[in-house]
Amino acid sequence: MHDLRPFYFSVVFWGERFRDYLTDFCLPSLLSPNNIPSLRGGRHNRFIFCTTPDDWAVLTLSPIFSLLERYIHPYFAEISLPLPGRSGCEHMGVGHKLATEMAHKDEAYGVFITPDLMISDGSVAALERHAQAGRRVVLSAALRFGEEPLFENLRAMGILCEEERLSLLGRPLTITSRAMVGVALRSFHSETRRYEWEAPYFTSFPCACWWRVPSEDGIVVHSLSWAPLLLDYSIVGRHDTRVLESWTIDADYVYRNFGDGEGIHVVTDSDEIMLVSWAPLSDRPQSLAPSRIKSLPVIGEWAKGAFLRGAITSGIFDPLKQRIFFLPVRWHARELTPSWLMTERKARRTLRRYLPDLEPRRAQKPARKAALGWLFLRVLAVCARVGMVLEDAFAYPERRRAVLRQAMRGDCEAVKHVSRWFRVAWRRIRGMPIG
Repeated sequence: MHDLRPFYFSVVFWGERFRDYLTDFCLPSLLSPNNIPSLRGGRHNRFIFCTTPDDWAVLTLSPIFSLLERYIHPYFAEISLPLPGRSGCEHMGVGHKLATEMAHKDEAYGVFITPDLMISDGSVAALERHAQAGRRVVLSAALRFGEEPLFENLRAMGILCEEERLSLLGRPLTITSRAMVGVALRSFHSETRRYEWEAPYFTSFPCACWWRVPSEDGIVVHSLSWAPLLLDYSIVGRHDTRVLESWTIDADYVYRNFGDGEGIHVVTDSDEIMLVSWAPLSDRPQSLAPSRIKSLPVIGEWAKGAFLRGAITSGIFDPLKQRIFFLPVRWHARELTPSWLMTERKARRTLRRYLPDLEPRRAQKPARKAALGWLFLRVLAVCARVGMVLEDAFAYPERRRAVLRQAMRGDCEAVKHVSRWFRVAWRRIRGMPIG
């Protein structure tokens, strides 16, 4: 058992939309009985708000902020609005750098959230138990849900009321993990729907794969996308924040600073911790039209395997994320049954078929009789990575053009941005780490 140091919660946001997400949903869920109010006192816990002066002024006037102050000390870390041509994700790194440096300096436990997030009741109590047990990192799978169906389903279940704003009422929002899973499974964003392995529209860049459990209200998830819910900064010597200069904390920041050794806990059961993060369905929607190639019986499976291998070896995902991708995560709204083991075995067989040399403790070259197929899969994976880079090049054309125009005018930051994009693209194609 370990003596606990302060918990430093932090969130980065700006603008009315994300401020309302934070005050109407995120903070109320964090203020449910077994979340922030359950933390043991006397440790000078903080809640760091990385935001603009205008947003901070409005935030402090809300009744939900007054409720928060009863349980934890709020702290204002000032950031500006993003510069033209800089994406929101890139600008979030500014706030993350401030918050992580503060947690590192004080050797606190960092708890990192986003404004568009809700967490199940009991999640913070679970984080405190893990800290007490000496865990240095706690990670939870994080996928996108659709804002409209999510809130509609929450209202249908009576968890949210149409006419009420919890930020104005100053009331917490209590959602059990199983209720949250039940709502979440009916509220996928198109991006997450395309991660379903057996769907005819399986994505060309899988940040996760998931399988439905027959006759059950749940899914088995294998994820490359993780939320760092607890980071113990007392073990960090040299604090590496380079990645936060161009991206957010969900890049390879955790691996750079905490490695991939003992003390890393991955949440594999939603009963322990469950979170949902959302975006409007119109935000970067993805086509759900069936793919002709991926729908074919044998060729389609190989194509999906090539895209999976292309993604996991693209250099975007660090060794920690590659390792824990093989851990099955259970999101369930009811008690577990033997059907879960059958689905987990099916998922494991699929991953081993296309990633035989990457699974920890089992990594091996394929048998000679399968060598030709394995080599073919590697070639397809390279082609998949080329396709990913080209798709990224044509994403957000207005922003890309704006940065290019700035670079052509001699803007040093824009030139650095364009240079880095080409360098990262080349490394992705080669399957090399992009850091």
